[in-house]
Amino acid sequence: MTAIGPSVPDSQRTQVIGDLLVDVRAVCFDLGGTLVKIRSNPTTGLIAARLGISLDEARCRVERKAKRQRHNPADLARTLVDDFGRPELFSVIEQLLTTAQRSSQRPPLYPDVVTTLHALRRRGYQVYALSNALGSSAPPEPPVFHRLFDAVVTSYDTGWCKPELEAFNSVRSRTNLEPHQFLHVGDSLRADVNGALAAGWRAALLRRPGAPRSASELPLGVPQLRSLPMLLPLLPAIP
Repeated sequence: MTAIGPSVPDSQRTQVIGDLLVDVRAVCFDLGGTLVKIRSNPTTGLIAARLGISLDEARCRVERKAKRQRHNPADLARTLVDDFGRPELFSVIEQLLTTAQRSSQRPPLYPDVVTTLHALRRRGYQVYALSNALGSSAPPEPPVFHRLFDAVVTSYDTGWCKPELEAFNSVRSRTNLEPHQFLHVGDSLRADVNGALAAGWRAALLRRPGAPRSASELPLGVPQLRSLPMLLPLLPAIP
């Protein structure tokens, strides 16, 4: 793969990355932190604080099961408090999960989402979303913004979480495209970038202003974006 070092001028860097993306026909997006604004302390963090466990432990626990099937908030709250021996916290955890489910019906989008997705569709790209999400946060009805996509694929419906290969295959199986014809855009180096590359996809890392920077080095050939419109020079209209 072509190396794109820091000494390469921006115009040349754009050209090189654009050449790597010339075969892309579908763009897939992460949701939380990429298209959808997330709170400074998301639901998993709030649950961790209440249960007195680390955020990493909470993420590991919910990824193991809570993100792989649909739950109602009460059932998941009961499972969590029983697992950690904290039954007195049932009402608190249930309320956190219920609030998260209500918020998922009308999530706040970043201002650049709608115009960028419309621009990609006008240029001929298929547009998908792929998200790891708590099964208790599944909205009763699809949010209006889901109409922007050919499909929205979630871990609680497929049973697979990014960066697992099967998560990416759950999107690709809906198309006749080959892996290298997909570009995945997300804010997680592990789940989005490394997961997509392992699946044979192209990848882009979105680091919005104020987002924490990763200590890990970005793989060669992977563009780093500060906003969604930065995608557009890399993805011209499909002939």
